[in-house]
Amino acid sequence: MGMTSEYRHDTSDDSDLPPIPQRIFSRDGTVVETLTSVWRLTSASKIGLKYQLNWNLLDQVGTTPLLTVRARHLLQLHLADRITKKTAGTVRGDYKHMLRFVRWLATCATDRALGVNFQGFNWSNLDEGLASAFLAWGMKHTAEKGNHFVCLRAFYGWGVARSYSDFHWDTLHQLQSISTVGNAKGHHVRFRHPVKGPFSSDELFQIRKALQAKKGTDQDRAIIMLHLELGLNPYASVQITNADFRRYEIEQVITYQVDVPRIKKRTIHREVKRRPISDTLGQLLEQVQQGEPNDQLLHWLPPGAPELGIRKAMRRFVKAAGIVSSHTQMMLSMTPRRFRTSLATHLAAQGASNFHIAEILDHTDLQNVRVYTQTVPSIADQVAAATDPIVQPLVRRFLGKIADSFEAVSCQGSSQQIIPAFAPHLPLPLLNAGGVGSCGKKDGLCRLLPPLSCYLCPCFVAFRSGPHQEMLSTLLTFLQHSEELADGRIKRQLDDVCLAIREVLAQLGIPAPTQDSGSETV
Repeated sequence: MGMTSEYRHDTSDDSDLPPIPQRIFSRDGTVVETLTSVWRLTSASKIGLKYQLNWNLLDQVGTTPLLTVRARHLLQLHLADRITKKTAGTVRGDYKHMLRFVRWLATCATDRALGVNFQGFNWSNLDEGLASAFLAWGMKHTAEKGNHFVCLRAFYGWGVARSYSDFHWDTLHQLQSISTVGNAKGHHVRFRHPVKGPFSSDELFQIRKALQAKKGTDQDRAIIMLHLELGLNPYASVQITNADFRRYEIEQVITYQVDVPRIKKRTIHREVKRRPISDTLGQLLEQVQQGEPNDQLLHWLPPGAPELGIRKAMRRFVKAAGIVSSHTQMMLSMTPRRFRTSLATHLAAQGASNFHIAEILDHTDLQNVRVYTQTVPSIADQVAAATDPIVQPLVRRFLGKIADSFEAVSCQGSSQQIIPAFAPHLPLPLLNAGGVGSCGKKDGLCRLLPPLSCYLCPCFVAFRSGPHQEMLSTLLTFLQHSEELADGRIKRQLDDVCLAIREVLAQLGIPAPTQDSGSETV
């Protein structure tokens, strides 16, 4: 398995299990020492992040260790194997998922219905009922949804493949028959989150204008322009060396390119992808670069936390340029992630295919880029720019369709699932008038925030007879009563929902409630 021949001999009598290696050669090319209860992992780069696998945490879940010595040993063997095959960050994620399972076991250890033995849990005790209960808990109480369960299932499959007596094929087949979903992805892009989503056209205009005016320091501007033009992951930015920055001169024409490290490729050898940059950025990088070819291009970043240095540089630039977001009326929230999603959103708006966007973002598959092309109809910036400023805030909040009835929607082949007219995540009363509409997606309702998020989604099919007027009135009442208690971000999102419902009512010719929430921006 890529491990050394030096082993630590435990005092347990589990003679059928191999001992834990004293040293493990990791997937990232580093050595992990296992002689202590804390395993320290480092990513491949010399400035890479450092992670810890603290096995003491397993023993601190309850008053006594929940896992038996054998169960703990098997889990360590599994992660020791993962260290040789996966990156340090991935192994750390697996460890956290399994630690979450052990902590969940401690909370239900007295539940006789689940059959958990607090005196010592072995992996042979895991069955379909216990795994399903863990999945249900994760779906309800964690943002990771089913990811914890998927990791547990992968661990069990690992044990079955090695024919350890604690794992059984029948149980694995039962676990594999359980379908689950991971955490929701792309909702910040899909609903244009004002702080975490892509920049609006106005915000991008302000950023470019500040760069042209040479606001901030040369070093901060170099960081901003790199992310603006290339949409880089910050970890890739800190890996760029002077040798990766290239200058070409042909017949007195100078061009610049950057070899961007491919950090998402799970390979030991360093891979890069050559990307062109503007002359302005190229000239600026020539001014700020120092050192030898193998030194970092962004040499001024703090060696202990270079990615944090990038985020701080962005905050300094926003402050120096005085950029205020038109959406939040506060200083612009600038992060590398927002530059990355803004680039992909711009490409989608220009008609780029999923394959093209995946190539630019350096994704291996297309599953993570579909959100950009799927939400192109919701990009209202170009429409808003050509619309009277008085009605600009009302442009295309409601992106769906209106149908006369559920039967009419069913005849068109849409989802058979009605969107209920209540929101359990907010203290709203149950509306008895029926559903607000239907979801046009083939796979049914999403997990974002139905029914409120549906009014902002292009897949929404609103029923003409739905309780839209009651829904708006209830939302306005909630906003009015929670003026001092509700989170400002939530209130802004609900304001957009209220505007979308008003558009639905306008199309239906139904008067909207006149009650003022005190926070709605019209």
